[in-house]
Amino acid sequence: MDGVRPRPIDAVAVLAAGGLTLATGYTGPVLVVLLAAAVPVLWTRRAPLTVAWVSAGTAIALPVLSVVWHVPLPDGAPVWPPTGAFAAYGAMAFAAERYRGIQCWLPVIILALAVLSLPDRLPLILRTEAALALATLYGMYVAVRERLHRELAERSQRVERERLAGEMHDVVTHRVSRMVLQAGVLAMAARDERARAAAEEIRATGFEALDELRHMVALLRRGTGEGFDLGLPLPDLRPLVTESASAGVPAELVVDGTPVPVSGVVGRTAYLVVEEALTNVRKHAPGAEVLVLVRYRPGSVRIAVRNTPGQPDAWVGGAGPGMGLPDLRRQVELVGGTLEAGEDREGGFRVEATFPTS
Repeated sequence: MDGVRPRPIDAVAVLAAGGLTLATGYTGPVLVVLLAAAVPVLWTRRAPLTVAWVSAGTAIALPVLSVVWHVPLPDGAPVWPPTGAFAAYGAMAFAAERYRGIQCWLPVIILALAVLSLPDRLPLILRTEAALALATLYGMYVAVRERLHRELAERSQRVERERLAGEMHDVVTHRVSRMVLQAGVLAMAARDERARAAAEEIRATGFEALDELRHMVALLRRGTGEGFDLGLPLPDLRPLVTESASAGVPAELVVDGTPVPVSGVVGRTAYLVVEEALTNVRKHAPGAEVLVLVRYRPGSVRIAVRNTPGQPDAWVGGAGPGMGLPDLRRQVELVGGTLEAGEDREGGFRVEATFPTS
């Protein structure tokens, strides 16, 4: 991952830590130790806790080394040790996603406590603690910002994946399902045995292709390859309602009950029922108002398309040829459903289909 490779900004951080170290006024072996401790800052992204522990160990060893080598601590040191702020930032910014909280905080706490070993250097203690606190807070801010960016990117990808899945389901499957259902009707009506066998083979092959496509859509919607639901909710009927309104026949969609998963062939046939019913309204009742009602009941879902009487002089967009109610009824019955159609008491027309949800 690019996030764990040294970047030019990391080399700049090493140079800044080295410059601050030279500005402290340390001399001799202590200065060498501090400069050596600044080099690991280059790998802060790859091993942030290791860098933090190196800095914490240096902070603990400084008083001991100054006594052993008789090197006095300078009065004007800006930060003690200078790599501590860089190490605290790295531990918060780059280690939070990989390690538990206490593992990230422990070297930072040791850095903060180590400076307290200089009770006679109150200004140095205050400067160091302030630098560590600011570096820690900025590191936490960077970690939260990066996490939010990743989550937003993942959410954007998930929304796009679901949009593509919906388009595949609404465009591809419903068009191919007509071929499958027509092949089923042909297999039932054909008198020639060879024609019947060929139609049945087409139907079976198309059904398998649709089932596989449905599984692929389910995978896209879930975003994982570890299993998927065998049933999906009914297809989105809003595009049909919008298309009907744009063609001059306003339609209203009402859903009653809690949506439950249905088999793929039931979903495709339900979509086809609504599509054909709206097409028939445009052909035979221009100017009518249409209500599309989806009602979920235990073990079944009922699709009803009802329209008011039409107005002969009303304008409507062109409608396709459609398949007719007898063919539509046969296709509904092929999936275990029932279809009722006829005029209502107000002079309008209704098409009602009931499908099993199990």
